[in-house]
Order: sequence, then structure tokens, then C-alpha cells
Amino acid sequence: MLTFYLTMQILYDEFQKYYQHMDLHVQEDTPCLEGVRLYREHCDLSPRYVYLLTGKEFPAVQGLHLILLGKPSGREPEAENEMLLIEDASDPADVLTRAQDIFDKYLRWDRLLHQALNSPNPLDNMLTASLDIFQNPIFIHDSNFFILSCPHTVPGMVSWDKDPRTDMDIAPLSLIHDFRADLEYLHTLSTVGPALYSAELRGYPILYINLWNEGRYEGRICVDELETSILPGHYLAIQYLSEVILDAIRKKSLYRLGMGGDLIQFFREFLDQGIQDEARIMNCLSFLGWKRHDRYLCLCLETDQPDIQMHSSAATLSYIETQIQDSYAFLYENRITVIVNLTHSGAQRSDVLRSLAMLLREELLKMGASSELGDFFQLSQGYLQAKTVLQLGRRSHSMHWYYRFEDYLLEYLLQKGGEVFSPELLCSAKLLALKQYDQENHTDLYHTLKIFLERERNVLQTSKLLYIHRSTLFYRLERIQKIADVNLDDAKERLVLRISYYIMEQNEDSSQ
Repeated sequence: MLTFYLTMQILYDEFQKYYQHMDLHVQEDTPCLEGVRLYREHCDLSPRYVYLLTGKEFPAVQGLHLILLGKPSGREPEAENEMLLIEDASDPADVLTRAQDIFDKYLRWDRLLHQALNSPNPLDNMLTASLDIFQNPIFIHDSNFFILSCPHTVPGMVSWDKDPRTDMDIAPLSLIHDFRADLEYLHTLSTVGPALYSAELRGYPILYINLWNEGRYEGRICVDELETSILPGHYLAIQYLSEVILDAIRKKSLYRLGMGGDLIQFFREFLDQGIQDEARIMNCLSFLGWKRHDRYLCLCLETDQPDIQMHSSAATLSYIETQIQDSYAFLYENRITVIVNLTHSGAQRSDVLRSLAMLLREELLKMGASSELGDFFQLSQGYLQAKTVLQLGRRSHSMHWYYRFEDYLLEYLLQKGGEVFSPELLCSAKLLALKQYDQENHTDLYHTLKIFLERERNVLQTSKLLYIHRSTLFYRLERIQKIADVNLDDAKERLVLRISYYIMEQNEDSSQ
């Protein structure tokens, strides 16, 4: 079991409440102290304790942790031992009692943290127990800025919004956007260990530590400097608090906090088609409250801005989930992926796409949308649709912000065919012959047939567009049927001709 050990720095921080004239002489100051003892010469001494003595008793033994009352004589203290020097303390018994109270305080805190793990509200109880340590408001949020616990608030703190979908507190969207535009904050998303976020954006410093679970960002613990000053010893305390929480996540004692990472891993494996265990899939659906044959939609979002990272996209993922009911957003293959349960939300696909229009414009994002899926087990195919149409739509230079798979179905089929055959081998040989005849005889039969097919064989509209008389059109059509041997009454042949025209135009555009 994890155990919290004190350092000389923590003792120095705590003694500042009682004494003004102190000096701290330390080098490594590793956390190893578990109690205080009076120094007695010729007794066994342990590095696990800090020893109280007067300057006159200063020992020649090295490697000890000492609380020294009054300056020692003769030697430089910092060169031999790690030591807290208190010059204005006259009563050793008083100092000893206060030192023991400090150890008792942190021992009690450590016990409360571990006891909280078996309580109905472990995070609330752990953070409540930590208020006495930090003497400031403390809260924890997950990777999507949902507030998992905030047992104490004071004037000047952020007022949380209420997410209507989950009924959980969440950081205001305006604040999330401020963070996303702040270079200092973006840097904090990659830090390991305790660090201080400056007062420039919020108006007060914030001591924080990111929760990294096997490389996954689970969230963050924050201490707002609003009531008392953040002290150096608080860095060690928040580090320990994070270790207890992460240990609980790994042991599934804090499933609510760790489920985010588990879901991300599940969806990534599922889209990779790496999950063959149907029971595991159904368990995940049960956790989400979804059913296999609900209606599903898969979305893929990309930006022209390079290097989207999971942490810098946390605000975007949170915004998407708040805009689309019964959705789950995560990063996969370096793009934002969104799984939407249309059955639960009762929304139509068009409503979902419109709900993200503002985000797409403001963030310069493009989005691909799959067809509606009637089986959760088709999700990997839906992802392939969304990813593919996103690529096709962006290559088309369309001004739209999002692309639907059915709108690019022909492009997809031709792309797949083009992976096997060159463009001219996918086209009708009759149409190629007609085009060659035009080139050799300076006629315009190829273009005439194109307009005639596009106008669904409407003679009047075709004649107007070509600026020719109807009799001229009939003459051209007779020559086309004779030269190319096409049967314009055959619906299948007309379809092949239309597709051939499309392939040839696409090939001409790409070669220019």
C-alpha cells in the first residue's frame, strides 16, 4: 500500500505558522520521514526520523535529519546533515509537540485517503480530507473538463456549468476556449509531475498535476491559490494524492474516472477489428446504455492545423459531446472520431450534422459522415465510410464543411475501381471511339451526347443548350448511334455512358 512520508521542506512549511527566524539546509530532501525523536547521544539513529536537539548538542554524525534549536558552533551545518534551524524557539518540548502534531496531521490524511477508496464517494472524500493539507480549494476534472469532485468553493473561483446530458458539473465553454488559446495552458497538457500554472489567465496561480494512466491523460488535480499561499511542500502532497488516485484507477476502485480511458481503448480496438469477444462488446454497450441494433452514426473530423493531440483537443471533444446527445468523441488515427447513438437521442442525422456547423467553421474543421448504421457491429465499416468521404470531399475542394458518404458514393466506387484499372479501361469503349472520331473529323458528337444524357434525353432542352435546331440534334444522334453503336433506349448502357463521362472528366482535371 502507498504510504506518505514527510520531507524537511514540509516541516519547514508547517513550522512557519509558529516561528519566524528559520533556515532550511537540505540537498536531496527525499520523502522518508515518519516521525520525530529527541536526539540522544550513543543511541541508534535512523534516517526515517527527524531528531530534535539544541545547537550545543550538534553531533559529529553525518546523514541525519535534524531540527536544531539555536545555531551550532564550529561547523557549517548544511555540509553534513539535512537540517531545519529554528533560532527563535526556546522550549524544546513545545517544538517537539508541534513536530509530532505535524506528523500526526499527515498520517491522518494518509489514512483518510485510503479509507475513502471504500466509500460511496471516494473522490469527494479524498479531496475533503486534503483541504486541511492545502488550505485552498481543490478540485479534479477529467479529460473532457467534467468536474469529478470539488468539495469546497470560495469567492473568486470559476462557477461550473451544468451539463444537461450527464447532469455533471463542467467547466464553462468560454473558459475552455480561453485555455485552448493560451500557450501556457497548452504546454501544461504535456507536463509530468506537479507544476504551477501562472495567474496571468485566471488571476491567481493554480498548482496542478496531470493524471497519466499508462500514457493516457485521465484528467487533472488543481489547487487554486485563493485562501493561503501555495508552499513548496504542497508539490509533494499533490504528487502523492495523484498516485493514490491513479493506483485506484488501475485497480478499478475509481471506475468512473478511469472508464474514459477504458472506453477510448475499447473503441480504438473495436475500430481496428481487434475485439472478437462478443461478450466484451455487449458489456460496453450495457455500460453506455446502448443496444446492438440501435441506429448509429460515425463522424470523422480533421483540421488543416497539424499535430492534433488528445490533450489539446479535450475541449473540442467535450464540446462535441455536449452538442450531440448520446455521443462519444475521442481521437483515433490522428483525427477526431465521434460515435452517435441516434436511437437514444431521437435525432435525425441531418440534425446532428447541423449541430456542429459552428464548431466546424470556428475551428476550421472538415467532417465526414457515414451512412446510418443499423447494427453496432457495423461500426468499423461506418468509420471507413466517414474517413473515406472526408478524404474525397477535401480532394474535391468543395466549400462545404461536411461531406456525407452517399453524396460521394460514385467517387468512392470509381476510386476503388481505379485501384485496379487505369481510367480509360473503366470507360465505355464506345464513348472513347466517339471522342476519337470527333478529334479526327472536327465534329462535336461527344459533347452532344453528353448534354443529351444529362438532360435525360429531353430534345427541347438539349437543343436550347447546344443552340441547334431539333432536326440538327436528331441528325447528330443518328450519326452517334451509327458511329459508336450505342443503344440510347437501354437504361443500363445510358448509365455506363454517364459514368464514363464522369471518369474521363475527372481524369482530365487531375492531369491538368
